[in-house]
Amino acid sequence: MGTVADICYTIANRYIDGKFRKANMNRKFHDSDRYHIEYWDNEVEGKPVFLILHGLGAKTKYQWYDQLHVIKDDFRIIVPNLLHFGDTIPHTKRHEVQDQLDMLQFFLKELGVSKYHLMGASYGGLISGEMANVFPDQVEKLILVDPAIKYIYKSDTERVKKLFDVPSIPEFFVPDTHHGLKKLVAASVGEKGVVPPGFTMPRFHEELYMQNFEDKRSIVHRMIGIRDEYAKHEYIYKMPVHLIWGEFDQLIPPDRGERFFEHIKGNGANATLDIIKGGGHMPNMNKAKDFNKLLKKYLEI
Repeated sequence: MGTVADICYTIANRYIDGKFRKANMNRKFHDSDRYHIEYWDNEVEGKPVFLILHGLGAKTKYQWYDQLHVIKDDFRIIVPNLLHFGDTIPHTKRHEVQDQLDMLQFFLKELGVSKYHLMGASYGGLISGEMANVFPDQVEKLILVDPAIKYIYKSDTERVKKLFDVPSIPEFFVPDTHHGLKKLVAASVGEKGVVPPGFTMPRFHEELYMQNFEDKRSIVHRMIGIRDEYAKHEYIYKMPVHLIWGEFDQLIPPDRGERFFEHIKGNGANATLDIIKGGGHMPNMNKAKDFNKLLKKYLEI
């Protein structure tokens, strides 16, 4: 008989795998001389494509399972792991946001996808926001969930370090123990969310971080390094944009959503901002019902 951590890991994975099966999502790989890309795809024909990008804390499997059933009948859903997450690996070291964009553009071209709806959360929200800005003719609708975009300040580093008692931001987002993972989960669900006990997390920590550990840390270091550069970016969106924020996001507070909303509205965007009551940094996880209602409204399904 396995440990309590092993049992919790098995139960959680069976539950999540069942959600993927019910949405007819198939785990697939795309190999080339540039990348080994892991992704899930329901391979529906004749439907618009919905590309969904995960954040820093986990690979895509553990972030979007509660949304699949809402959109499975109306979209071809593609949920890839970004570079250095899961089994997505570049053949040369790549840690920049631009490297993620390059990979996604290559990947979509290989799949024959030229138009798509796009949703991203946190780090995935930054990448989604950049994609829609650089390739506006590709994105039909853009949904950004607590994105780490434009209004991220140096003072946030000290605030997060103090709040979660961590020595550095890279160590927070890429923890070297399962105790650190518990802090990251707590940050994701927010102060009103439910955090599983730490003893349930060793296997999850091993799966999420032990592969490409230093590469993940490098991604966080580069995000900190480009913070001031990306703060200067102008975001001019041609497509409808929907911003979703968790009321109790402790990493990127809702006032940043309000600022970004005003920024893109001032640049002519057709945009909305919804703040989910009780939501944390990943409101699609801890307030899935409220999040999914908004998702259905945005997508008119």
